[in-house]
Amino acid sequence: MRKREPRDIIPFNLSRFYATDFFKKDVLRWKRHNYAAAGFLLLGIGAAGRAFLGVPEGVTMAELSLTVLLVIGALLLTRQGLAALVCGLAATALELVLCGSWVQAGAALATAAPFLRLADLWLLLGLVWGSLPAARRAVDDLKYTRSTRMMLVACGVLLAAHTVLRIASLAAPASVPLGKASSGSFVVFSVLLLWYTVLMVKAYNVQRTKH
Repeated sequence: MRKREPRDIIPFNLSRFYATDFFKKDVLRWKRHNYAAAGFLLLGIGAAGRAFLGVPEGVTMAELSLTVLLVIGALLLTRQGLAALVCGLAATALELVLCGSWVQAGAALATAAPFLRLADLWLLLGLVWGSLPAARRAVDDLKYTRSTRMMLVACGVLLAAHTVLRIASLAAPASVPLGKASSGSFVVFSVLLLWYTVLMVKAYNVQRTKH
């Protein structure tokens, strides 16, 4: 019987090595896409919750919990959601301050609380903006891209209007129309977050079925 040469064994070992390496890369790619899909879903759920539970005057614990959910969703997007993650962490820190009892106890913090709340809302919009590039790459559709841009512009305009009206109502606390206009602009901004939720759910569906 002829003795097997080493070169007779090498091709099999190499093929097994290449197959294993390909399998590992495929599994890692699958996990990465599923993480992104979960991130889009959590972002949509968190935004929907903020739309229904948010209040213009302050921050509740339920709203803080939803912000943490948004941060987790941005974290699952990995490097694609870095901007969203930074804005989400900053918003979480601000909301922790606003939820603290020292806001009611300290006169300085109580005076600054409305302005901190406005900053928190702008950070929320920054989180929305930071998550959109990843969603656009996932869906890869021109109509979807236009819809995300329209949503972002609409949210920016409404939040700018709310900021101006809120500051004006703080400067003139006796003005009832300014107070109602400020609250109304916040409600419309919250409703627009549901638009963002729909966009994130679509990105989730595409990302989940793509791979």
